[in-house]
Amino acid sequence: MGEATRQKSGSAGRNKLVETFLKILHVTSEVNPFSKTGGLGDVSSALPHAQSRLGHDVCLLTPYYSSISGVPLPTKDDLSLLLTVGKEEYLITFVNHENGNGVRFLFLHCPRLFHRSGLYVDTVQKRDFGDNDARFTVLCRAALEYCRLSNWIPDIVHSHDWQTGMIPLLMKESSSSALFNDSRSAFTIHNMAYQGLFPRSSLRFLPEAEKYFTLGGPIEFHGMLSFLKAAIEFSDVINTVSPTYAAEIQSSSEYGFGLEQVLTANRNRFRGILNGIDTNEWNPNTDTKIAVRYSADFVAKKIGNKKALCEKANLSYRRGIPLIGMITRITEQKGFEIIVPIMTEILNLPVQVIILGTGDPYYEHLLLDFARTFPDKMHVSISYDDAYAHQIEAGADLFLMPSKFEPCGLNQMMSMRYGTPPIVRATGGLHDSVIDADFDPRSGNGFKFDRYDSSDLMSTIRRSAEAYHHPTRWKQIQRNAMARDFSWEQSAAHYIDMYQAALDRSAWRTG
Repeated sequence: MGEATRQKSGSAGRNKLVETFLKILHVTSEVNPFSKTGGLGDVSSALPHAQSRLGHDVCLLTPYYSSISGVPLPTKDDLSLLLTVGKEEYLITFVNHENGNGVRFLFLHCPRLFHRSGLYVDTVQKRDFGDNDARFTVLCRAALEYCRLSNWIPDIVHSHDWQTGMIPLLMKESSSSALFNDSRSAFTIHNMAYQGLFPRSSLRFLPEAEKYFTLGGPIEFHGMLSFLKAAIEFSDVINTVSPTYAAEIQSSSEYGFGLEQVLTANRNRFRGILNGIDTNEWNPNTDTKIAVRYSADFVAKKIGNKKALCEKANLSYRRGIPLIGMITRITEQKGFEIIVPIMTEILNLPVQVIILGTGDPYYEHLLLDFARTFPDKMHVSISYDDAYAHQIEAGADLFLMPSKFEPCGLNQMMSMRYGTPPIVRATGGLHDSVIDADFDPRSGNGFKFDRYDSSDLMSTIRRSAEAYHHPTRWKQIQRNAMARDFSWEQSAAHYIDMYQAALDRSAWRTG
């Protein structure tokens, strides 16, 4: 991996990429397996690794939380500096960690800011940390300071979600901005619902941004400072994690959370790229966490996993009865407001249900009540267990994912990988990845419905259960599902194309 060869191009003298090898810096607030609250952690791990496998020079910067294990503590050989943010000084250290997969990890060590009971939320007080504005401004500034101190100037600085949203602005306005004249900024929206809104007083940490804080300006949102809006307005290229979600968040406030017009105004720099999954970890032919390994050619062996799953969940194994699995956050967004009203009706069908997850205590208690009422039809585990998740993907016959909105979704891809056709609502990445088997018998790999409505969900569950009782057709649906390519290599190539689009044109900036 080497620095890309460059040549001058055009009257403006803009450097244009000749070779395809790029220096890429990813900045993220979480990365699996070190820190994770959701899909951001999975993407932040998988995408850099896939880009490294394509031959690019990839570095990733993330906070060193107190919960992280397996990473060495700082030594005198690590880069350190005293970073002034507002009137406060923070001693920060960049801890290098090589994981053997080609990506250089940098952990931002600053115990004062990141040694907490949670990543973003105080787990005791059950509310956001009051200094999240300072914490993640430090992360943004630290990314640029590392480049300056190490003299490693990336071609692309790729920021993820609101926590890193000020990086594109700082690349233009900070004292180090000249270092990034030939660099470009990329920003990924993983979920529009989280926007990084802070009072105007938070500008004390970002004096370079003050001139942009005007009514309706590029960083102001209803009188608040918005990290997400700043990222959208200042990034050279922007994407979200599926083509359908990209359209949805421009279409209405229901999905865009008030920033839909900002996205539409910047649509020439905005695209949707469907996430991938780790096809090595999620591979039924090699998975050591499941009872029986199998492939698309031997999908009948999947039945051994169903038997093992039923035994673990204390459910009677019933060969002719479809077992429906869910692995999810138990929240309204994941569809529980349309599941709960029909749960008794579902359980009165010849089906069984297994749910694994945590979330809203209100829905947790309701689900546990259903499981007590129907002990041989339903099992609920209020927890997260990675091995159990693999076993559900392999052992269930159908996977339920009726989300209210879903930027991308990964579980439907994992399910298809395991020959477990998903039942989904046609939103975001669920719509992009699932083909309804009733509407396209030749290519169908699952079942989906349009309206966010209990009756539509119920009718889709009924027709998926009906399909299960036709073995030849069912095997075709399973094989269609297992044939889909959800590898990160495919998605990573689309990200490289997006970077190239930014590098091939003159830099675009607000202001």
